[in-house]
Amino acid sequence: MPKEPHAKPSEIARREKKKAKVEEPAPPPPDKPQQCHFWVARKRRYCSLPAKLTNKFCGEHLNQENGNEKSKSDRRIPCPYDNSHTVFEKDLETHMQLRCNSRPREPEVFHSLNVNCSVPLSAEELEFQKNIYSHKQMHPQPWITRVQLAQLARHELDTLIEKVKNVQVPSIESSILTHDAAESKRQNVKQTKHLDQQSSLLGHMASAGMLDNKEACFIEFGAGKAELSAYVKAAVAEVNGEATYVLVDRKIVRNKVDNALMGLSTKRSTVQRVTIDIKDLDLSKVQALSDENGKRKKIVALSKHLCGSATDITLKCLMNYVESEKAAGNTSPISGIIIALCCHQLCRYEMYPNIPYLDQVGFSKLDFARLCKMSSWAICGQRTQAEQGEEDDHATVAQEAGDADLTTGHYSGLDHNDREKIGYRCKRAIDTGRVRYLEQYGFKVKLVYYVDSATSLENCALIAVPEEK
Repeated sequence: MPKEPHAKPSEIARREKKKAKVEEPAPPPPDKPQQCHFWVARKRRYCSLPAKLTNKFCGEHLNQENGNEKSKSDRRIPCPYDNSHTVFEKDLETHMQLRCNSRPREPEVFHSLNVNCSVPLSAEELEFQKNIYSHKQMHPQPWITRVQLAQLARHELDTLIEKVKNVQVPSIESSILTHDAAESKRQNVKQTKHLDQQSSLLGHMASAGMLDNKEACFIEFGAGKAELSAYVKAAVAEVNGEATYVLVDRKIVRNKVDNALMGLSTKRSTVQRVTIDIKDLDLSKVQALSDENGKRKKIVALSKHLCGSATDITLKCLMNYVESEKAAGNTSPISGIIIALCCHQLCRYEMYPNIPYLDQVGFSKLDFARLCKMSSWAICGQRTQAEQGEEDDHATVAQEAGDADLTTGHYSGLDHNDREKIGYRCKRAIDTGRVRYLEQYGFKVKLVYYVDSATSLENCALIAVPEEK
């Protein structure tokens, strides 16, 4: 087979090995009672759900049974709301009306469409984002794939690179901290990447005074299972339900730690899970932010993984809240913000919070789209299989053919090291606008490398606390 152009031999070998694994025939199913005979190729094992004694397949994979002559009562079809699961055709109407977790619901009181966008979204983007599972299935976003740096004339690409080099970005120190609340778990963890990140983030929160107030409301954006919030609960050492936890995520997740966050004492912590796209979140209307007397609680905002524009709309969401609270006489509603930054290639002009900054440094809407695409140069090409994670999966969404090339055969004419430097420069240019945005609202903001690059190539965090008055 001929080699792919501009690809490193080891990269080609890895892809071929991965492809071979996928195409490898399934082994015979295990000989045990009620074993489902559906081979899950992605996990390289058979489905673990039990089948009826009279069937080869479990209920979820019953549509794999041979023969299309099944009656409506026996036939399973994909759910129209979320095709990652199936339902008996006879039960479809009831499932869609009452049971499906993906069914449309009445908007919550804190829902305000696109309230955290800087510019109105296009009809195309609104339609794409209706599918809350689009990010999970890693569908390439059409407005990102349309931006092809390889198709630019060399002088256009060179002009963009010069613009990036001329942006004044702050110096960033490396400060890798730890916290006992996370370190106590280390001996029980085999893969330490996430623990290293969580421990350092907690260390920086403690250093910035974000863990001093047990009665604060800790809001985790992109919370997932809320593991970081669980470490925060241990770090603040609250056992009598003093703290409040608001967990924001646009998808419904399994194996949550919400119950553990409530605690075991008689008075349990307040935990509110907010299932919403952050772009639509009016934080001032989230019930858990006020105590029983209607008094606002101090907020600490945190996140370990907010991809691209999710960081931008989170900052916008928080500053919209600051504005509404200051108008009501609450001059310092937020005690601190800490966000581990990643996936700048997924940023959107419409969601970027500081468009005046882009105008100031000379980036048009098209320039910004190309800047974001170019930021992927920082993290593509030299990742081993062990280093790959969610950030790297997202990097491939924006990666173009040839970006893994380590030579000057790349369409830019630059070798990998030079492109990597430019990619990081793009990231920091985007982050500088975020820093200046928060400074406008009276925050003292810094960027810090909170873990080393061997732990994660996305190792920069944004930390903000109110300026002392």
